[in-house]
Amino acid sequence: MNRLSKILLVDCDSNIPNLALMRLSTYFQKNGDSVTLAKLGIPVYGKPKEKQVDCNGYDKAFISSIFDTTPKHLKIINGDCKVDCGGTGFDIKKKLPREVDKCKPDYSIYPDNDTFYGFISRGCFRNCYFCVVPQKEGDVHREIQTVVSLIDPDYNYKKMKFLDNNFLGLIDHKKFLRELVNLQFPCQFNQGLDIRLINEENAKLLSELNYIGEYIFAFDNIKDQKLIEEKLAIVKKYIPQPWKIKFFLYCHPDMDIINDVYYRILWCKEHKVLPYFMRDLTCWQSENTKTYMDFSAWCNQPGIFKYNDFKAFCIKRRPKIPYPDCCPKWFLELERSK
Repeated sequence: MNRLSKILLVDCDSNIPNLALMRLSTYFQKNGDSVTLAKLGIPVYGKPKEKQVDCNGYDKAFISSIFDTTPKHLKIINGDCKVDCGGTGFDIKKKLPREVDKCKPDYSIYPDNDTFYGFISRGCFRNCYFCVVPQKEGDVHREIQTVVSLIDPDYNYKKMKFLDNNFLGLIDHKKFLRELVNLQFPCQFNQGLDIRLINEENAKLLSELNYIGEYIFAFDNIKDQKLIEEKLAIVKKYIPQPWKIKFFLYCHPDMDIINDVYYRILWCKEHKVLPYFMRDLTCWQSENTKTYMDFSAWCNQPGIFKYNDFKAFCIKRRPKIPYPDCCPKWFLELERSK
């Protein structure tokens, strides 16, 4: 009789349940093996402290990382344990074995979770220079799962979030939207939708979903402004509520901080859409690091962003420092030039 194995699953840096680890859990528990999950919570920004993974006492350990910065802050003590590292942070090309990938996720290892997660489609044709999706998933959009298959009857969850990286790029995306409209299951496209692919029909279908929170799009390239404004007008025709729409705003130190980064933030306020400021990791070594931190704190808190301009935010953020010293130099120069 074979001895049952002790399996350690390590979630290094995910803020949501890790689907790969959940599938591994299902696979091994089917064989009667015992499974333990360790969540490390290593942040992608700042200067994380080193985290230690002690694999002693386990037969196999599977360590998953999303961000390629994470392994630098990880110390693995193997002992006699066989360790397998995966995820984009370790190897962008590595995939689960087919027999594991076809297993349904084991949500029980994330007892505080209350949401179904999954992909309807994979792939993206955009090839944005800062994005690894085409390299990881391919540049051809393809259907991989139905909506209903993401709902596990063993869990009484009341909402689902889709992790598709460019759902609207899927040729049959309207078929899935109609299915979701009919189901009226609370849902959200967590990774955002490509507003450049919006038209009258899919905008109307999106408005008819039982949607969670804001509809998320992206405004990463200032050159897309005209097209985005045209498409936003279509979206607002069906989703007219102020602040019901959110835009991811990618930021890189090479971008002009006034005429590109700050401009896109002000554009969001003008159009009554929420920004979500997303810093490239190189922002931490930039001369404008403190400004990027200010932008993040201002933009990513809706209650603050809606009711405060940047000047008012800086004054509230640094109450012991009188104006104008509480504001960045570039902002003061911009104010004087008006």
